[in-house]
Amino acid sequence: MRIYAEKSGHAFRQLFSDLVVAWWIGLWVWIGMRIHDMVNKLAGPGRTIEEAGAGFATTLRDAGREVADVPVVGDALRTPFDAAAEAGATLQRAGQAQQDVVHTLALWLGIILAFLPIALVLFRYLPDRIRWIREAGAAIRIRGRGHENLYLFALRAIATRPLPELRRATPDPGHAFATGDYEALAAMELDELGLRAAPP
Repeated sequence: MRIYAEKSGHAFRQLFSDLVVAWWIGLWVWIGMRIHDMVNKLAGPGRTIEEAGAGFATTLRDAGREVADVPVVGDALRTPFDAAAEAGATLQRAGQAQQDVVHTLALWLGIILAFLPIALVLFRYLPDRIRWIREAGAAIRIRGRGHENLYLFALRAIATRPLPELRRATPDPGHAFATGDYEALAAMELDELGLRAAPP
């Protein structure tokens, strides 16, 4: 399997395109991470609420245990403290829930905002790149089987190339093809893929 063309100009353009796509992917991964970090900062108030609720609940539970030791009325005095401590625990859970929502939002927002532009570029770029790799691989295998296989490339050039291009390859394309002089026509077809007419 060949990833880049044999001819340096064609190979340079392919390498440059690959680097641009890699840079684009890296850029949007970085942007996605930055968005994740920025949105994650919204969890700060939730942490404050959680810590305040936890501290409030702990203080009231400790106070409830202290008043529980009062003879006769200890249990009665402890009940309001325990109820208030439960309110603090509810506040703590609300703070934790707010953080969970923010973390989930930050994660998916970062992923979606990075994924969409990356997917758009790959959707447009990868099919052509994969098609070239497959076509170049097949062409190299056919080319390597000897002079008679140049016939296929010459025939393809005759069938698909505009007449001015054929005339630039050889002054009399029809005569060249009919007499088995396939090199110029095959070279033109292989050049389109960035390949040489003969193996390097």
